[in-house]
Amino acid sequence: MDENERVIDDHMAALIKGMIARGDRQSDIAACFLTNGGRVSEINTGNASTGKRFAHVRPAPSDQLPPCGPYPSPYELLSAISAVWQARVALEHTKEKIEAAIQAIRNAEQKMHKGNGK
Repeated sequence: MDENERVIDDHMAALIKGMIARGDRQSDIAACFLTNGGRVSEINTGNASTGKRFAHVRPAPSDQLPPCGPYPSPYELLSAISAVWQARVALEHTKEKIEAAIQAIRNAEQKMHKGNGK
């Protein structure tokens, strides 16, 4: 196994089996769990050490499965994170301007009330 590959546990194996039963592509399942497609195939067939290790695991029910793939690439995720960060910064900047405008209106209202003898 590649040292960068994610270790599969019983819970993940149950999800993988459930996704296989649902009809997901094995390449999408591997991408979802950041694992080698061979591990998914072994779990599917029950062959090799990975498949035999999880032979006792039952497929997870469909209501517990992640959404169907295909899944975004790491580049797409990074782009989305960057876009969300930029939106947050813009909203925070706008929030500061709105709060300053509200305070200016409150100040003007107070001046008007004082001018009317209230």
